[in-house]
Amino acid sequence: MSSYKNKLYIYLSLFAALSIDSLSFTNILQNIKPSFVLMVLVYWNMALPDKVGITTSLFFGLLVDVFEGSLLGVHALIFVLVAYLCQRFFYQFRVAPIWQQSFALVFLSLIFRLLLAIDYFDSIPERVNLSDSIYFLNSFYYAISTAVFWPVVYFSCRLYRRRFLQLRY
Repeated sequence: MSSYKNKLYIYLSLFAALSIDSLSFTNILQNIKPSFVLMVLVYWNMALPDKVGITTSLFFGLLVDVFEGSLLGVHALIFVLVAYLCQRFFYQFRVAPIWQQSFALVFLSLIFRLLLAIDYFDSIPERVNLSDSIYFLNSFYYAISTAVFWPVVYFSCRLYRRRFLQLRY
């Protein structure tokens, strides 16, 4: 019974991150606002790799696609890729100091933004593409904001995990 309760708490934290990502801001802030779902998925993949993995990342990636109105499966594919990398290297990532984790997230978030820039079928003409220099600058700011918010997300999720999840080792 405790396992289902733990999964419920994990999913509640991911839904909370999804609701934060769904908030709308001004156009400038919207372009540099980090993906909280991505950061919370990274945390759970790092902290509990046996509880949160590829399937959870796929599910929440599809939910982000639906909420943002993007091409179905783009976020899911990127979240699965990030979850795979976190699962593969979680021993190294987990023991690193928080500033090194933030630095690693800069590169993950840059890859995330550059993959999102690919407009597969030119479905949204006003949307930016890889040839837009402003998009690259915003991607850099996005990566920096992800690194800045990572300690907040990390310590909030850790406090949440220690308070609500009952884990047996």
